[in-house]
Amino acid sequence: MKSIKTSVYALFLSFSSFFIPMEGNAQIFPVSKPIQTTQSADLLNIETPFRCTVDELKDQKILTTIALTDQDFKLSYFDYSDSLPRYEVNGFSFRNLPVDEAFQRLLEEAKITVYTEDGTYPELNAQDVFGELTTVVSELAKAGDVFYRYDSKQKALYLSRFGRFELKLPDNRLVMFALLDALRGAGIQQIAPNWENSTLILTLNYAEKQKVQSLLDQILKESKLLLADTQVYHISPAIPQASWQKVIEEFGVGRVYTTNSGLVGKLISIGHHKKSQDLLASISKNYIVSPVSEGIAIVPNNWKMRFDIGKCAHIPGLETLSLLLSTQIKSTDKVDTNVTLDTKSGELTAFNVVAAIDDELAIIGIPRNYQGYPDGELLITLKLRYIRLVKGN
Repeated sequence: MKSIKTSVYALFLSFSSFFIPMEGNAQIFPVSKPIQTTQSADLLNIETPFRCTVDELKDQKILTTIALTDQDFKLSYFDYSDSLPRYEVNGFSFRNLPVDEAFQRLLEEAKITVYTEDGTYPELNAQDVFGELTTVVSELAKAGDVFYRYDSKQKALYLSRFGRFELKLPDNRLVMFALLDALRGAGIQQIAPNWENSTLILTLNYAEKQKVQSLLDQILKESKLLLADTQVYHISPAIPQASWQKVIEEFGVGRVYTTNSGLVGKLISIGHHKKSQDLLASISKNYIVSPVSEGIAIVPNNWKMRFDIGKCAHIPGLETLSLLLSTQIKSTDKVDTNVTLDTKSGELTAFNVVAAIDDELAIIGIPRNYQGYPDGELLITLKLRYIRLVKGN
C-alpha cells in the first residue's frame, strides 16, 4: 500500500530579525511586535451600510412577491474536480481502515495518489463493494463525512472534511440578508457573500452541509419570509410626570392591540397607521428621544435569526445586544413571533406575540442609562412586512 501524502499549505520561516534598512536604521516591521492588519481595514464591512438602514424600505409594499428561477436556492460544489477514470470496482472489502487509507487501497491499481488536508479520519468497514469507480468513491466519501476533488493531470485525489459550496439566490438584497441571518443563526460562520451576482460561498463540513440543505428545502417549501424594519431609540424623561401611561393615553388606548410582559420590559403591538411617527410623536411629548440604531431583520418562516443591534449602533455600549426572532406565519393576519433580546451574558428578556403583517411592535421599559440620563431606557420598534417566494414569473 502506498503511503498517504499530506498537502502542505503553510511554510513557517524563522529569522532572527526581519527588517528593511532605511535612513536612520528604521525598521518597517519591528521584531518585537507581530504584524497585524490595520484597524481601519479590519473593521471594513460592506454589508453594514445596507443592513443598518430602513430608509429605502419605507416606501415598499407590505407584501412583496419575488419570482424564483430554477437555479435559485441551489447548493452546488464550488471546487472544480476532474472526472475520475472509468473503472469498475469488483468486490472491494476492508475492515477498520481510516477513510484516507481505504481510498488509497481502492485507488492503488489506478495509480491515483490520495492526499489529505486534515488530521486523522474515522475508521470504516466495507464488504464486497461493486460498481463504477465514481459511484463507489462518492459513496465512500459520504460514509466518511469527507469531500473529494480529483486532479487528472497529477492523478491525485484530495480529501478534506470541509468543502466549498456556491449558493445561488434571487437578485434581491432582502433575500440575501434573510439567508445570511438564517445561516448565521444556524451556526454557519464561514460565509462569503457576493453582492454583485447574488451568491454565497460557504465552507462547510458534512453535517453543516446537511443543515444548510435542510434550511433551503424548508424555505422553498414554506416560501415565506418575515421582514422587520428595526429601530432602536434611547429615551429619557422630558417632564417630571413622564410615564408610559400618559404616552398611551396620548397615542390612543384603542390603537394598542396587545401588551406582553417579559422578564424585563413590555412589548406592545399597534395596528397600521399612515404616519409611522405617530407613536414617536406621542412619546416625544413626555420623553427626549434619541435614535441609536436601526436595521433590517429578516427571518424565514419556521426558522430563527439573529440581528446584531450593536453593529448598527451610533453610540457605544450596545456592542453585545442582539435581537433574536423566530416566527410562524400562519396567515397575513396571524403571525406567531418570539422576540428575544440577547447579550453575551445571556438572555435579557423575551416575548411571544401574535400579530398581523404590517403591525408595529414596540419593546419598552428596558433600563439603559446614557450620557448623564439616570432614568433612561431603550425603545425598540419593529415594523412587520411579508415577502413571498414563488416559482416562475
